[in-house]
Amino acid sequence: MAVDELADRWDADSSLSFTVSASVPNEKIESFKDGEPKLNLSIGCRETGETTYSSAQFSKDSSKSYATASVTLNGSAVAERLELRATVTAPLGESDWLSRRIVATRPVEKINLDSHLVGFPTSAVSFKANNLAPAPWVVRINAVSLSDPCANSVRLLLNEDYPRVVELIEGRARPYVEEALQATIVRSLLSTVQRLSATDGGDSDVSDVIAEFPESIAAAAEKSCRDYLNRSLPAVLTLLDREPETVEHHIASAVGFLKGR
Repeated sequence: MAVDELADRWDADSSLSFTVSASVPNEKIESFKDGEPKLNLSIGCRETGETTYSSAQFSKDSSKSYATASVTLNGSAVAERLELRATVTAPLGESDWLSRRIVATRPVEKINLDSHLVGFPTSAVSFKANNLAPAPWVVRINAVSLSDPCANSVRLLLNEDYPRVVELIEGRARPYVEEALQATIVRSLLSTVQRLSATDGGDSDVSDVIAEFPESIAAAAEKSCRDYLNRSLPAVLTLLDREPETVEHHIASAVGFLKGR
């Protein structure tokens, strides 16, 4: 099951298991003279205080070493959101306090268990390693209806190959990077709703969906239009049909892209 499907499919009787794998060139493994590294995995829930851990040794192949760690939680012990953390540790010297020195880590993945939570899943991955065309990020939207929940329909992939995006992941983003990402998300929501409204009944149906489904992708686009463009979603869709260049101008102006930089 994909992580972004979890919110709609888990319950208190579920058993939630997560697995992370890592590979390291053998020469890197052999460079650790004080002991072999381990892959460490933890999953926790702040709302309930439940946490579990596991670790795994690396096994050598012809050119690389591989490790896979898994953690499991009972559905009855968690609520709302999980945080998945993975690190590689290796001992340094004989000191106990350096026996779990962190030598590699991946961004913490926050996993929604509640489909009504604000926002949508975000992952940081290497686009190069996953054979994706180079770009700072990509917004993937799989909604098939205006009423589909935004939290389950949208996923943001951040490219950790880009140094400026890594700064964003670590909470040290340059303002222009945040502005560019905001503009991308607004454009993606608008283009999706424009496409779906053409098959779902037009602008009048958009207004009905916003009123009836406050967590929908249509409602998320409406909020973006209100927050950034000071217009309703139906008004922006009409302008998008007639003057798309004007909408693009308004988006760039609203996020303050490159202003004063």
